[in-house]
Amino acid sequence: MTDILLAAAAGPGDLRAALRAGRRGGTGPCRVAVLDPTPQRIEQALALIDRGEPWQGGNDLWFAPRPTPPGGTVFLFPGLDARTGPPPDDVLRWLGRPAGPASGSTGLAERTRATLRLNRVLHAALLRAGIVPDAMAGHSAGEWSALFAAGLFAEPAFEDFARTMGAAPVPDVVFAAVGLPAEAAARLARDEQGVVLSHDNAPDQSVLCGDEDAVGRCLARIADPEVPRRVLPFRSGFHSPMLAPYLPGFSAVFDRVPLARPSVPVWSATTVAPYPDDETELRALLNRHLVEPVRFRAVIERLYRGGARVFVQVGCGSLPRFVAATLAGRPHRTVSAGSATRPQLDQLRWAAAALWAEGHAPDLPALGLTTPAAAPPPRTGPAPGIGPALSTGPAPSTHPVAGAYEAAVAAVSASVETVYRTWRERT
Repeated sequence: MTDILLAAAAGPGDLRAALRAGRRGGTGPCRVAVLDPTPQRIEQALALIDRGEPWQGGNDLWFAPRPTPPGGTVFLFPGLDARTGPPPDDVLRWLGRPAGPASGSTGLAERTRATLRLNRVLHAALLRAGIVPDAMAGHSAGEWSALFAAGLFAEPAFEDFARTMGAAPVPDVVFAAVGLPAEAAARLARDEQGVVLSHDNAPDQSVLCGDEDAVGRCLARIADPEVPRRVLPFRSGFHSPMLAPYLPGFSAVFDRVPLARPSVPVWSATTVAPYPDDETELRALLNRHLVEPVRFRAVIERLYRGGARVFVQVGCGSLPRFVAATLAGRPHRTVSAGSATRPQLDQLRWAAAALWAEGHAPDLPALGLTTPAAAPPPRTGPAPGIGPALSTGPAPSTHPVAGAYEAAVAAVSASVETVYRTWRERT
């Protein structure tokens, strides 16, 4: 298992002295975490301490001169991603559970099952490590993971759900990620009958979905060669009207899942609001989720206005980058409990170390990490005044140009809705 150095002190000077002396643990608000603490990495950490500015994970170093401002913690569950990451067998052993089924296929069905299972395992591991959320949200199929994790979907239904959802028939259409905001990406497709905007991920990434040739023509319209673009390695038509003819098969699966009251709110990336309590409305939203766009950027904005400041990716994917791009310039923290490259238990330990560096109190001994001499009280609740769950209503923004910024967000959201309404009317 990879070594992680954790050290804390009252200020940068004391922390620098502790590192020089090889001391670990300690107390105080000034903290550093170093993955694989070789002499070279220690020197890099010392340089960060000398600079005195926060450093969040680059080169596997984490430095926080002071704790994160108080705020709620949100678990974010990723959907299908270009890279699935190693299986979580090491985490399952740590949890005392049997290893999961072997996976050798890269088809949609196996990708879906593997994603849902990894998300589920890492959620259980986070809870065991004392890391708990105030709210949950998901990206695409990850929203199903959030519903199970919060208890809104009954746990005994998971295996049947994961197996049948991945195997349901879907249209033969492609997805293409483009490095453009939603409004600009939608303009690429305005003359294509078979292409729609399916995901508004961040200010610098959107996804188009549709006929392969038509999507190719859309990508060819991007004049700037520096704008990223790529066709994703899976086809489903999720979050587009092209899935509508296939919806009865998915609805039958939804109807078999017993529902219960969730432990924390689960936010919908369709409505940009918590899932409703009314069963009829909730089951209707499950279907809408499959044929309407993923408004992930809007969900992050709304959660932030409600008091969220820490975003934990419960799986393997790009959600921390989407959050960072959306909240650029505003105080927040993102960590990922899953990795596309390193063993999942190592990544889980690194996520806990990062949260500890920010002033949180995960169960470090459970993960085999150094225990500080006197840990501060756990910071598991949201910011004062928010209450037991993140606010579902608007809250004052701390962004320096809040009015103009929020107006721009509202304009883009309205534009996305107009694009889809127009598509539905013409088809």
